[in-house]
Amino acid sequence: MIEVLHPGIQSSIQDLGRLGHQSLGVPIGGAMDQNAFNLSNRILNNPSHSAVLEMGFKGPKLLFHQSTTVALTGADMGAKLNGQKISNFNPIEIKEKDLLEFGNAHYGKRTYMAVAGGIQTPEILNSRSQYKGITSEPKLSKTKLIPFNIVKFEPPKGVRISPRINESKQVVILAYKGPDFDLLSGNAKNKLCQNTFSISNKNSRMAYILEEKLVPRISSIWTSPVLPGTVQCTPNGTLIILMRDAQTTGGYPRILQVTDEGLNILAQKSTKECFQFQLSSV
Repeated sequence: MIEVLHPGIQSSIQDLGRLGHQSLGVPIGGAMDQNAFNLSNRILNNPSHSAVLEMGFKGPKLLFHQSTTVALTGADMGAKLNGQKISNFNPIEIKEKDLLEFGNAHYGKRTYMAVAGGIQTPEILNSRSQYKGITSEPKLSKTKLIPFNIVKFEPPKGVRISPRINESKQVVILAYKGPDFDLLSGNAKNKLCQNTFSISNKNSRMAYILEEKLVPRISSIWTSPVLPGTVQCTPNGTLIILMRDAQTTGGYPRILQVTDEGLNILAQKSTKECFQFQLSSV
């Protein structure tokens, strides 16, 4: 078990999400930065769907009641094990009664901690991802106990991975034309692909609202399916990028669809950070 002494700001248990239930109105959810999520599990030879701890902006304080091995990826939160700094992208041996503390996020906004054998909270609709209204809690809370599998991890069998290019510094977000792209005027299409956009303070696991508006008016549509990565344009020109916890339908025109890689990059960005859309022809 892992005891949560302090939950941090946006800490939750996540895996690949609830695929295949969107027709019932169930969001996909899952890890915001799935590159970092996958890397954390690969380092420990975990199955690809194993649940991990996702930590946003400032991390938690954790007390381990059993020995295990963990791996950290994503943003650098200055993690300290019993007061000693530890690094990302390596298997870290944990002993019973060890204290693991995380600080503020640097070089990104979200850090991932995989545990050898995977976190073993209850599965609901084939996923352990926390989500309000589906799991008992939407995120970590103080005194929560997190169960995990007890497995013997042999470091020589693990994979040591060099960190990727810092995703938080990447400024190009690849996207495809959305189903309603042609509702935009030629001028609006040019602005969408040429202008720089910034993330407002209204950003969450559900959606990022952008500061800059695109057009003064755009035609409405019937309520239609949406996905993580769908870029909506409201009647007043506000742009909304739907993230991993997004709803399954929406009534705003779907002008772009951000790629999975683009979503991973955005997951490591937050308020006031800037980027540009780049259209893909594939």
